Amino acid sequence: MRGARLTRRELVTVGAGMTVLGLTGCTSAFGKKSSNTASPTAPNRTINITPATTQLPPTPTQPPITSPVAGYLDPNRWKGRTIQVVTPGVGAYVEALKTAFFEPFAKATGAAVQHESYGRDGFDGVKGQVDQNNVVWDVMLIPMDAVLGLARANYLTPIDYNVVDPHALYPQLTLQHGAAAALYSTVMVFTASAQDRPDDWTDFWRLGEYGKGRALARSPQGTLEFALLADGVPMSKLYPLDSARAFRSLDKIRTATIFYEDSKQPVELVRTGQVGLASAWTVRTQLPDVASLVSVQWQGGMITADAWVVPRGGRNLEVAMSFINFATRAVPSANFTRLQPFGPVNKDSLALLRPDVVNGLPNAPQNIGQQFFQDFGYWADNAKRLADQFTYWILHPTGTPAAT
Repeated sequence: MRGARLTRRELVTVGAGMTVLGLTGCTSAFGKKSSNTASPTAPNRTINITPATTQLPPTPTQPPITSPVAGYLDPNRWKGRTIQVVTPGVGAYVEALKTAFFEPFAKATGAAVQHESYGRDGFDGVKGQVDQNNVVWDVMLIPMDAVLGLARANYLTPIDYNVVDPHALYPQLTLQHGAAAALYSTVMVFTASAQDRPDDWTDFWRLGEYGKGRALARSPQGTLEFALLADGVPMSKLYPLDSARAFRSLDKIRTATIFYEDSKQPVELVRTGQVGLASAWTVRTQLPDVASLVSVQWQGGMITADAWVVPRGGRNLEVAMSFINFATRAVPSANFTRLQPFGPVNKDSLALLRPDVVNGLPNAPQNIGQQFFQDFGYWADNAKRLADQFTYWILHPTGTPAAT
């Protein structure tokens, strides 16, 4: 998600002509390639591919939730005003944004909402607008782990939490310069036909069990946390990361592990029997073409999110904050979840969704307590250092980077 940010999401086509947002690399909504990692590919093992299990029909989509949003009952409130909302999405993902957020907000307030997809420079394009004092984007949807970097460089306006009500939002995903838009997790996945179910990341490191081979993201984010959990570090004690201990833990399984760069890979590797266990985004496990073929172990999963942000110097600040507040209310957030497999950012949304939908979400009551939230402040401070160490570790099989 660093550098050229636009690659964080790509579109994939799934059964029955249904198109959903693809995720190319592992951490959101943006389908990024694994962040801050080197391009050289580590040697891979030759593995026999086993036949895939037959997929079950996809679960029908929940009907729209039509309850009005409190405080948004004046269709003339922002009449004549227009905001530009910029996201990395195309296809069905943008249609879900329009259905859940853009069109209902326009109907409830009178504002016009125009959507634009990021260009070649990704959301880094906002830097030129701010530097030249010619800001045309009003609201941006970006990975939450990118918020602090842009904020520290003075490219974002703080979220006005007098307008954006934070009370039903997750405090871990409510930052000074960004409010979560949709959440997801990186979890352990295994084939649905497996006779033995792994209990935690310690089992992931048991190479003699749960099938042959492993797959982890070619990125320090998440991968280092899972290595520490496997080595006995409690979730509550993960941060600050003991990076030297994490790399020593990874040394134990590196020869049996495929380090993937494309987030489509881990589910496919598990589904086809190339590896027994893998880390993967939950949004990948919920796609209709694989949902019944792989199972999820929530224990030790890492919760993260995408975020709404406002560029510094935007011309429609009042409407932009009003839109973010609307998009984080229970009904719009639930409506997005029923169309795309992301967790709603409003806790009250869960009561509006069907139980079978809730059960597959990272923030379902029975799932959220088994996981930890990514520490965005820690990664904003340490991403470059740990990316360099991870690259060194990948390229030097006998070396383990020293802790800084």
